[in-house]
Amino acid sequence: MIQQMPVKWAEDVTKASGGRLEIEVYPAGAVVGAAEVLDAANSKTIDGYHTFSGYWIGKMAGAPFFSSIPMTFEPFMHLVWVYEGGGLELWQKMYDQAGYNIKVIPLGIQHPEILAWARKPLAKIDDWKGLKYRTVGWWAEILRENGVAVTSLPAAELYPSLERGVLDATEFSSPYNDMTLGFYEVAKYLTGPGMHQPGVLFYVGINKDSWNALPDDLKHLVETSARSATLWSWAKDFNESMKAMDEFKKKGVTFVEVEESVQRKLKDDTWALLDKKAKEQGGIFAEIWASVKDFRAKYVDYEDFMMPVRVK
Repeated sequence: MIQQMPVKWAEDVTKASGGRLEIEVYPAGAVVGAAEVLDAANSKTIDGYHTFSGYWIGKMAGAPFFSSIPMTFEPFMHLVWVYEGGGLELWQKMYDQAGYNIKVIPLGIQHPEILAWARKPLAKIDDWKGLKYRTVGWWAEILRENGVAVTSLPAAELYPSLERGVLDATEFSSPYNDMTLGFYEVAKYLTGPGMHQPGVLFYVGINKDSWNALPDDLKHLVETSARSATLWSWAKDFNESMKAMDEFKKKGVTFVEVEESVQRKLKDDTWALLDKKAKEQGGIFAEIWASVKDFRAKYVDYEDFMMPVRVK
């Protein structure tokens, strides 16, 4: 699904521009490694790239705010903040302050990820203690504080690691993406909700010199096509993920929901961690976090009043 996002965008731009602008999309590693795309675009080795901003946490501490924030932004909430609530301006400001010659354009979003494919139920906080669990970023920090034995492994190693017991549990992506990796064959417990990544936002980074060379009408087309592809990706992933969950049930997977009290604790732990980081780092990190909290509070209050109870 992730690779489909830039492919869809590139196809739409080519069609809508009548062939005036063609975007060649290469898979990760075809030109430069996945971890090298930001620097490659910055130096104009490539014109642009599509990725997950959270990968740059070592380069920009606030980068995960624009990919996924544990226990905080749901997909639509994230999009409204980015497009209309000042998030995109802060996103670009962060890259500018870090010295990157990169134009940021949101491109693609997914619904919550599966919290864990596990070899045992993980409903209670005690179930997580000592667990050999693969995850990354802020979620890894939060779980370590709760006694989880967190490790980071690439996607290709997750299936065999679960199969051999090197891992007790892992998270990776949405049900649609996880279906293709076959985790259900080696881990019979599917744990939710997706607290670690309640929404997953992606983006295109374009070298500013390449961007500025485009005429204004093509710039507009690139950005509006990215918005269109973002909506398409959300609807596509949502629908296919519902189908995937049905398939998991048919294959005998047991669904486990983490207790609400545990979810509330981990939300408090998340916000305490980000409050601490904001106080220590200040600057753009603190500015972004303040914007996130303020926007989320207004969004939740509004939606709680406006949305009816989901009666089954």
